[in-house]
Amino acid sequence: MDREELLRRYAAGERDFTGVDLSEVKLFDVDLRNIILKDADLSFAIMDMSRLMFADLSGSNMEGIMLSEAALKGANLTGAILIDARLIETYFRDANLSYVDFTGADLTDAYFGDANLSHADLTAVDGFSLAMFKDAILDETVMPDGSISAIAL
Repeated sequence: MDREELLRRYAAGERDFTGVDLSEVKLFDVDLRNIILKDADLSFAIMDMSRLMFADLSGSNMEGIMLSEAALKGANLTGAILIDARLIETYFRDANLSYVDFTGADLTDAYFGDANLSHADLTAVDGFSLAMFKDAILDETVMPDGSISAIAL
């Protein structure tokens, strides 16, 4: 699916785009609140500054995605692949990020307040700071140094 078709169908009220292929799509600065992109291919997409509040991105392949300065408050990313993703200044407050693979992602100044990162993999991430994880659930989370967390901050 290309950018124009997605935006046209979304504007017409459609929200469920389960399994769609949006790899390498350019969706810079779009508002897609409540969209369902479950099991979608968003690999290497450019979605910087987009608003994906309360979106369902569970199971999606988001490897190499550019999602900096985006808002994903309350989004469901359970089991998503965010390997080598660029998530600089991305806002994940109250998001469900359990079982997400962030290996090698750039989390510089990203915010995970009250987010659920249970069983997530933060191996070799850039820009990691515990301050960004205020009140986050880090149960069995693989930390950047490879240790396993069993704490809620």
